Parts: sequence; structure tokens; C-alpha cells
Amino acid sequence: MKRKFLVSIICLGLFSSCEKLLEINPKQSIDSSIALTSTEGISAALTSVYARLQHYTLYGRDYLALAEALSDNMVHTDNSSHLRPEATNTRNAHLSGWQMAYYAINQANLIIDALNNGSYETSWKANTLGQAYFLRALCYHDLMRAYAYDPTAIVDAYNYGGVPLMLVGVDDVGKIAALERPALEKVYDQIYTDLDLAHTNLTSSNSTSVHLATKAAVSALYARVALYRGDYGKTVEMATKALGETNAVFSSQANFLADWRKEVHPESIFELKFNISENIGSDRSLRSTYTSRATYDATAFSIQAVLAVDPAFYTSYTNDDVRRGLIRPGVGKNERFLENYKFISKSGTLGLDNVPILRLSEVYLNRAEALARQRTPDGNAAMQDLNKIRNRAGLPSVTLAGESLINEIMLQRRLELAFEGHRWFDLKRTGKDIVKGSGTIAFTDYRILAPIPIRETIADPILKQNFNY
Repeated sequence: MKRKFLVSIICLGLFSSCEKLLEINPKQSIDSSIALTSTEGISAALTSVYARLQHYTLYGRDYLALAEALSDNMVHTDNSSHLRPEATNTRNAHLSGWQMAYYAINQANLIIDALNNGSYETSWKANTLGQAYFLRALCYHDLMRAYAYDPTAIVDAYNYGGVPLMLVGVDDVGKIAALERPALEKVYDQIYTDLDLAHTNLTSSNSTSVHLATKAAVSALYARVALYRGDYGKTVEMATKALGETNAVFSSQANFLADWRKEVHPESIFELKFNISENIGSDRSLRSTYTSRATYDATAFSIQAVLAVDPAFYTSYTNDDVRRGLIRPGVGKNERFLENYKFISKSGTLGLDNVPILRLSEVYLNRAEALARQRTPDGNAAMQDLNKIRNRAGLPSVTLAGESLINEIMLQRRLELAFEGHRWFDLKRTGKDIVKGSGTIAFTDYRILAPIPIRETIADPILKQNFNY
């Protein structure tokens, strides 16, 4: 049984979801024997990898809501016990996307293997490969954000490495190697390699779709990954490339609030689409987690609404900041709380919202931070990006340098990207303590890292559990 559990659950996830994986309109069924030997089957499998991201432990909820609950942006409403342990940073209450992320990675691996070992039309093959590499890179970086330290902020005594790298598709437990944790840099090197391959392979056939991987999405993700790595020159390079490649439209001050109520956000570079049949449901949707209203104009309390805006954080918005308009008092049991309204059944279906994963404003902020932090800072260029965000919010331009400039960039990052799942990871990658009403979590606290599922470390003792779990 040693070294087998991770692959066992991956294989189980692949095979048990086979029917769902292949039930892609307009073709409702495909013979499983040709699932990864035909363009139709491989396309269906690729769709399934995108669908994995919809799970509530990934971008369906937790990569956004839990990353806010664990941080200092939100407080628990006590409407139920749901997510209270995460909001109070209780032991073992943390991000838990390990299993679903490795499901997605293995499916991407199987697609990559099938394409590299088969003969297909050149353009279609390249574009499909590019998407698979992009999705694998995204999953690996998200695993690193949750379960490992970032190269920019490490507690050496508790640094047990990155996450296991699985780069070959597994459909049999005999194909799995030891699940060791490689050095952080090795995992980041692999993510860079995947992103380079993704960018090289992607064609222009899906360049206008924000729901598929594109060259712009690859460059935007690359900029994020490089920022977490502390590779600031690469961050600037890739952010600039993303801004030149994307068709996303920067929201105006006048349209800022309305843009958040559109089905597809105009700033989205890569946005996760949810069809009506893929609704997560009232208990776990972002809408029910964040708001007491079922729809924007509702006046009655709906369900859950367990994460409200921390009043101390709310005061960080000045009265003339347009972003303040995304925060409203709740109703019913939540009328004394302030709520986030970035996700509010804007598709017209209760509890269903598309999720921007890579957004234009983040790219500007990533570049601004990198410009300010690089060995030879470019304060003027950093201020241009910073003031673009400030001016759109209705705030005047600032002239700053050094730490004052970095501090303002980080503040605007917090205000601009609030409730989208960045705050916890920003505190973690910059080595900051989390100061909140339920208590301070020092950066040196073991709870900064998520626990690896215990079943994994029992099945393969070489997979070292994070400290104190």
C-alpha cells in the first residue's frame, strides 16, 4: 500500500467520473476505449479538467472564500458553524484542495501523454497541449500556495519542500513513484516549464474566449507565479506581455460597480464558467457564503451568509472610493453585518456566478509591486500602475518611493482584490502576521501551511507532513 494512495484516489477519480467526463454536449456518450485516442475523446477529457476547477475546494468557493476567512478581511456571522473553524484559524481547518487538484493534474497528464504519443492535426494538437500545460501549471501553483512556503518568505525549520510532482499520466497504481517533496525551486522550475510550453503551443483559435486558456492567460498566470517566486524581472516581463495580448477591458470608474454584476466580467483574462447544471448549490456557493440576499435586489434573508466584511477592514476604504459600493449591509439576521457583493447570482440563476481567476487589475498590481521590489526599483513606472488603480477607484494620484510605495501598492492590492482570494496568500508570501479579532497568527505559526491529507502521509511515509499536523 505504500506510495499508492495518491494514485489510487487519482485513478478512482478518473474512472468513477468517466461517465460525467464524457457527457459533453453535443455528444452525450463516447466509448471509453477511445476516450483518449480520438480528438473527440481528448476534447471531452480537457473539458473535464476545466470542470475540476469548479469544485468547492478549488475555485468553486475555497480558493476565494477560505483565503478571505483565514485572513483579516472577514469575520464569521455565527449564522451556522459552517466555516467558523476556518475564520478562527482552528487547527486542521484550512484549504483542502489537494485531492481535487491532483485529479485535475492527472487528467492533464493523461491528455499530454495521449497527444505526444498520437498523430493529430497540428494546430488542434498544439492548442490542446497548450491548454493542458496551462491547467497543470495553475493547479501546481495553487497547491504550492496552500501546502508549501513561498520562496519569498520561508520558516527554514518548517520548510519540508514543495508538493509531489506527477508529470506522467497514471492509470495503474504500479506506475507511481515515491511521493517525495522536491525543493521549492524545483517545483517552480516545472511550473515555468509548463507555462513556457503552454504559451508556445497555444494558437489564436481560442484567443477571444476568457473561459479557455489563451496566451494572455498564460502570461498573466506567469506574472503571478513569478511574483510569488520573487522573480520580479520575470513578473514585469510577463505582466507587460499579458497586457499586450489580452482583449480584457479595464473597468472605468463609472462602470466599476455595474461590471461586477455582468455575467462575464470585462476585466477577466481567464474566468471559470459555470453552466446552470453545474450550480454548486446554496450551501457552498460564493453567493450564499458571502451574502444574506439571494439576488442583488432581494430584501429577505436567504441562507448561510457566514462570512461578513471585517469592520476594521471596511474603514480602509475612504468615503469617495467607488469600491466601497461593493459592500452593503446585510438583511435579516445579517442586517448588522457588512457584506461583499462581488458574487450575487449575477448570471440570473440563484447562487450561480462565473469566477474571474485572472483579472486585468491584478496584472497591473503584480507589475507595480514587482517594479517597486526589484533590485533596482523603477518607482515612476510602479506609480503609473498604482495610480491607474487608484484613479479608477476615485482616488488622487500619489508620489511615493521605497517602503512607502510598496506599502501603498499592497494596500491597493488588498482593497482592489478583496474577496477574490488573494489576501491570505499575500500575507503568507510577504511573511506577515495575520492580525484579527479572533487572535494573531504569527507567520512562524504552523497554521500558515495547510495540512496534507493524513491518508496520504500514512500511505506513503516518504511524503512528509507539514509541521505539527
